[in-house]
Amino acid sequence: MTWKQGRPSAGLDDPPPPQPTEVPGWFVARSETLDAVAAVCLGGRAVGITTSLWGAGGFGKTALATAVCAHKRVRRRFRSRIYTVTIGRDVRGRAAVAAKIAEVTLFITGDTTEFDDPNLAGDHLGRLLDQRPRILLVLDDVWEDEQLTPFLRGGRRCVRLVTTRNPNLLPLGARPIRVDEMSPDQARAVLAWQLPPLPADIIDALLETTGRWALLLHLTNRLIAEQTATGAAPAAAATQILQQLRVLGPVAVDEPAGAWDLDDPQRRSQAVQASIEAAITLLPPDGAARFAELAVFAEDEAIPLVLVALLWRETGGLTEGQSRALCRAMERLSLLMLKPDEGGRIRLHDVIRDYLRGRLGEAPLTALHARLVSAVAATLPEAGPLAPTAPDPGRAWWSLQEGYLLDHLIEHLLAANLTAQAEAVAGDLRWVETRLTQRGPTAPWSDLTLIDTPRARAAALSLAQAGHLLMPTDPARALAGVLYSRLQPNQHWGDQVTAREQDASQHPLLANRWIPPDHPASVVQRAFSGYGRAFWLLTVRQDGPQLATGSYNGSVRIWDAASRTRTATLTGHTHQLRSVAVTPDGARLATVGDDRTARIWDLASGTCLATLAGHTRPVHSVAITADGTQLATASHDGSVRMWDVVSRTCTTVFTDHTDPVHLMAIAPDGAWLATSSKDRSLRIWDPASGSRLAGLTGHTKRLTATVVAPDGSWLATASEDCSVRLWDLASRTCRATLPGHTVRGLVFSGQASDY
Repeated sequence: MTWKQGRPSAGLDDPPPPQPTEVPGWFVARSETLDAVAAVCLGGRAVGITTSLWGAGGFGKTALATAVCAHKRVRRRFRSRIYTVTIGRDVRGRAAVAAKIAEVTLFITGDTTEFDDPNLAGDHLGRLLDQRPRILLVLDDVWEDEQLTPFLRGGRRCVRLVTTRNPNLLPLGARPIRVDEMSPDQARAVLAWQLPPLPADIIDALLETTGRWALLLHLTNRLIAEQTATGAAPAAAATQILQQLRVLGPVAVDEPAGAWDLDDPQRRSQAVQASIEAAITLLPPDGAARFAELAVFAEDEAIPLVLVALLWRETGGLTEGQSRALCRAMERLSLLMLKPDEGGRIRLHDVIRDYLRGRLGEAPLTALHARLVSAVAATLPEAGPLAPTAPDPGRAWWSLQEGYLLDHLIEHLLAANLTAQAEAVAGDLRWVETRLTQRGPTAPWSDLTLIDTPRARAAALSLAQAGHLLMPTDPARALAGVLYSRLQPNQHWGDQVTAREQDASQHPLLANRWIPPDHPASVVQRAFSGYGRAFWLLTVRQDGPQLATGSYNGSVRIWDAASRTRTATLTGHTHQLRSVAVTPDGARLATVGDDRTARIWDLASGTCLATLAGHTRPVHSVAITADGTQLATASHDGSVRMWDVVSRTCTTVFTDHTDPVHLMAIAPDGAWLATSSKDRSLRIWDPASGSRLAGLTGHTKRLTATVVAPDGSWLATASEDCSVRLWDLASRTCRATLPGHTVRGLVFSGQASDY
């Protein structure tokens, strides 16, 4: 009998993989290229391997990753299923990261499902990748952990190739490949690319002056090429540029032989300045000013040339033809990248963009954003608000056709300090419809989350609550009806929905006769995600919005409730957790689980202060006294243990139960302890002596929950017998029985004397 491993059948209807990006002609093969090729080709079996390239900006990480993707061995290994995604510094916050993951999911699989939570979006992408053959996913220009982590979820046949400047972001097990300065031979090859022969001493001096930095080498090469194209002698042109770099750059004239430190950010900045200043002297008059204005555009985006021409017509009076010619001149000097696709698009290297933004300064950059927005607005018809209660957008921004403007208009408005206008545009239902059709439900929600105003936050919340229903429909126009049905009951959208429903151009249209029964309550804001299975939730600090969750995987995660972000992960338990509790001052956390231990954690540092062992079976419950000095644990071994939190020792063991103890409560002052097992009774103990004080009986089935009054005078129990009982601890009698339904949880509200 033979056995053959089958390949996943999913993916047959996926969009075709993109063609490999052309490797720049000036690129020089480096040893790191072959290292990266070997690393990515070793992965893709049971567990994917994440291979990463790291180094400062301009060292050629992206070019090296491009060469890896174009390598024959890599293309054969992945059968050309290779996808490159640029992340960039501007993809920040949960909304932007979730939108980027949705974009990647659509790019690779064609799946249009979207989530407003990046972890859920990453889980979904991972599940889809699990069903597909080997894939190489290149994550270019990663800056932060929140950008990378969701992309690492699932996808056991997916190899990730990450380029980043921060090696600390790389996950455990990643193969780090450092991309730094070029070797002398490599640097000479880049510097001399397509140039006539140059004197060896001039080449050596240029290598020292540029620090063998790939970005500067290529800039210098294009400067010399531009000069020699006009008839200048190659040696003379190279000498002139060398002098300019020495005067303006990190190697001063009085230090002609000193090699500068590439790791020094100030010197790198000086080197970039020197190279760019030398290049812009070759531009036409006012070319330097126009070049600096390109800093207004978003990072790592292909900028439409028609939009650049619109800006330059506003700032410099240039025609579109003049703008195109100027961009071509800048490309020849390697100041930008120019592609003729889709009417022409340009892209700035982020190192150059950073330099230009620093050169402009904050106030001029703000004014430039305003001029760009004004120029775009002049091309659009006027438009008023949809309803008297709706904000006035001023222009029909939803009629824009250019994807860049739809994606970044709100950012440009905010950067121009036009917050009210940004709120009016993002909060207009017509804009929401356009963005929903263009990018999916994450896009209009992301726009609103950028705007820190009460109205925008409320509008974003309502979109987030409906996002899971706003998937593409057949026919496509039916999506508007779904949107209206979900937003119509909301006070921020209701009048606008009514206006759109009365618009004859929207008909035929399904409209609500009444509020949908599943319409979300306004108090539901967002789910916390990050675990593949269930978790327990509790408040960690009374003086701050923090939560702690303990899960089946044995980890504890600390969350900031305001930002909904994870602030720490506590690991140490080897099996699933069963219960968590916090000291009243919020300084320490106690956890118990199936590994038969209890652990005490310092929440400030995230370190485990103690591991309390003694139970012989899984520990099910944990409770802490109000003063935080005593800890009680209950186990399936039938015992309950009291622990001194300060000395971290077991002070008392209660062994009267013969079945697993599944329920426990402790008096606020530690004067008594209540426990319950399968025998349907509640036992009261003296923690100091370990003696049983009383047994409270009355329930006819297993107890499911308990809560203690703040003063410890009484407690309530719930049972599977569909009743709740209130017990007086002084007389040890049942004060009241509340029948009705099966109760799984109890909370206390009000004063103890109210009961």
